[in-house]
Amino acid sequence: MEVLDLRSNNFSKTLDPLGMAKALRTARAWYAAVVLLAFHAAVLFLAVNLLAAWVLKAFPQDPVSLTYGERSFAEVYPGWSREDVRRLLRETWSRPGAFEPFTDWKEPPYEGRFVNVHPAGFRLSRGQGPWPPDPASLSVFVFGGSTAFGYGVADDETVASHLQAFLSAREPSVRCYNFGRGAYYSSQERILFERLLVGGVVPRVAVFLDGLNEFIFDEPQFTAELERFVEAAVPAFASLLWRRLPLRELIAREKYRRPLKPARGRLARYDDPPRLDRLIERYMGNRRTITAVAAVWGVKPLFVWQPVPTYKYDLAHHLFGAYDFGLNTYSAFGYARMEERLRGTGPAPDFLWAADMQQGLSEPLYVDQVHYTAAMSKRLGEEIGGALQRAILPGRDRPPTHGDLALWRDHGGNPKTQLPQDGGDGDGGARPRRGANR
Repeated sequence: MEVLDLRSNNFSKTLDPLGMAKALRTARAWYAAVVLLAFHAAVLFLAVNLLAAWVLKAFPQDPVSLTYGERSFAEVYPGWSREDVRRLLRETWSRPGAFEPFTDWKEPPYEGRFVNVHPAGFRLSRGQGPWPPDPASLSVFVFGGSTAFGYGVADDETVASHLQAFLSAREPSVRCYNFGRGAYYSSQERILFERLLVGGVVPRVAVFLDGLNEFIFDEPQFTAELERFVEAAVPAFASLLWRRLPLRELIAREKYRRPLKPARGRLARYDDPPRLDRLIERYMGNRRTITAVAAVWGVKPLFVWQPVPTYKYDLAHHLFGAYDFGLNTYSAFGYARMEERLRGTGPAPDFLWAADMQQGLSEPLYVDQVHYTAAMSKRLGEEIGGALQRAILPGRDRPPTHGDLALWRDHGGNPKTQLPQDGGDGDGGARPRRGANR
């Protein structure tokens, strides 16, 4: 065994106080430099984010204007000033979301010039009734996604507002409530409907406007993010904090300025029969459940399959029809399969097929890629109103019946009504009617 000699030069060098002092001074200098660099980097990072926050507030923008520019203003906002359109779009797209149990999220309360959302969760409509609804009134709740809410149009230009105008001209006691919410599909609408009923708010009629979002979302929009918070809260919070930094939000906003992608030549990736059929089955299941629940609560439901730009509409008249529709392309194939499904089963007394109502129209019907213009909202609102009128308003020659809700279109594009021969729910015989002009 080697014995360490405490008198050796090697041992004395290792304990050299001068060498240790020099090493400590070097370490201290490096530490000070690192701390100083980190401090200045943090100050710079804070200053840049404060500047980005100021830019976001001082120069507000909306994704529609950034993506599409201002070329759509004159054609889809006739009579509007450019500043009013900008304000409408900012009020539409700049509102933060709010969490809601079971449904994932909701449109938060908001007061603006063109967009107003009641604390109870509905968007204000033309001739808005009180909340809770007056039991003496004929209350109509409208459920759906952003097209039902009316993204890109003012409060009095939504589908629900035009439905209100159509019905109240014939029955003054009608009061419509717009419960459309961005990114909602039938599962969330069913849950929202059930929560309102259980909460003691029971409408006379419930309208469900669906189609587009059914083929986009396999689950509610924020499910994956909420799942990450449950499974790994700290990394999820860090990721959320990073994404909410003003600098990152400013960068994300500027990405909307990128040129639009041209329409894809090959769309086979969106023609996914197993997925599309599964989503159609989900819709049918939700519809059956809503029908059963509505019957228990004495509510008359009407299910509306909405028009979309990718189905039976000449995209030559769409301001942005030459560009890639992304996930919205699923509806082009999903609607065709839905049409085939309905051809095999025949009409139902509570279903309005409005998917082909834009066929043959040669004008812009969308303010952006998928949201309706005021004129298109009016057409759809009146189409829905025509179906409801025969069921909920007094008829000239006989009382209204639940079977009158049936409105079907033949596949040649001509509107017609095909009511069950036994009166649907046993409340009257079938009677055809002439459809509205297109």
